[in-house]
Amino acid sequence: MSESLKPYLRKSILAGSILLLLILLFVFNRKHNSQICEVLTIEIEAPIERQLISESIVKRNLNKWYTNGLLGDQYRNIDLEEIENKLESLPAVHNAEVSFDLKGELKIYIQPRIPVVRIMKVGEASYYLDKDFVKIPASVTDAARVPIANGNFSKAMIKKVYTLSSYVQENPFMDALTEQIFVTNNGELVIIPKVKNQRIIVGDTTNLEDKFTKLVHFYNSGLNNIGWDKYKNINIKFKDQVVCN
Repeated sequence: MSESLKPYLRKSILAGSILLLLILLFVFNRKHNSQICEVLTIEIEAPIERQLISESIVKRNLNKWYTNGLLGDQYRNIDLEEIENKLESLPAVHNAEVSFDLKGELKIYIQPRIPVVRIMKVGEASYYLDKDFVKIPASVTDAARVPIANGNFSKAMIKKVYTLSSYVQENPFMDALTEQIFVTNNGELVIIPKVKNQRIIVGDTTNLEDKFTKLVHFYNSGLNNIGWDKYKNINIKFKDQVVCN
């Protein structure tokens, strides 16, 4: 082959390769668009005890939004971005990602809001506060196992309850121990533990790490020897002290 023909041959091979790729992409896209939705998979990234949204809630909303159903429909008729936006409109959903594969599986991946406390204020509908201090109405969610907070609330006290609850959730011992958070009439925070007839007086939200450290040490080194139900009131609001009666 003459040297003068080689550039033309290379260009022809390149043009043919591009054309073949375009044809394959066209066929692939056409096949994908006609693929039937055969399976719906829902994944929720949260511990089961913290889930405010469940697979059944997601499916119930999908059935409300898409009355003809998604199963059995072709991919070309399914708007993935629209489904994501609708799911993210739910108060308990932080982020949603939806994909559709060549096997006909519609995958829904949800990052829910993780609650730290449930606020129950007299005369108002109860709600959860999540890690980002976002309010989530309890009426539209599943029940999560987090402390219930009640008592004498103000906006400032709700912020303090949120701070205390966040510390509780981050401390495995306190998280397992805490049943309820109560705000007294004089604005003190009290933890009601799962131990019967006992109160842990926290006071305010200053030095919470130190307060929890000495409390955990008190339970492990003190009450383990004499019984966890020995005292009705355990006061940890004073520096370097645990006062009991």
